[in-house]
Amino acid sequence: MYKEYMREHVEELRHRETLGFLIMIMGMISLMGGLTMTIILANQLSWFLFFPYESASSPSSLLGMALTLLGFALTSAGFILVVYYDREKMWFLEQLRESNAVVDVILKKGKKKY
Repeated sequence: MYKEYMREHVEELRHRETLGFLIMIMGMISLMGGLTMTIILANQLSWFLFFPYESASSPSSLLGMALTLLGFALTSAGFILVVYYDREKMWFLEQLRESNAVVDVILKKGKKKY
């Protein structure tokens, strides 16, 4: 019963880790789209940290900046989620290995008695 719960939880964490990767990919696509849009359509670029933007407030420059910031945020969030779920999955897998080792030791001791 306990092993089944642990295995189901590991499967759920694998699913969540996959979703984290998909979020990260979606963020990279948005980031590249926003950067490309900003660079191609801008007449004169200004820089905010490492984000390029156009100082004129045209709709295309605002959309490019929004896509860039959204892409950066999604990529960062996806990376953090992937690392978090991977560490949690590894903890559960270690618990499964330990419980299997305890069961193996008990079974070996039981076989020696007979």
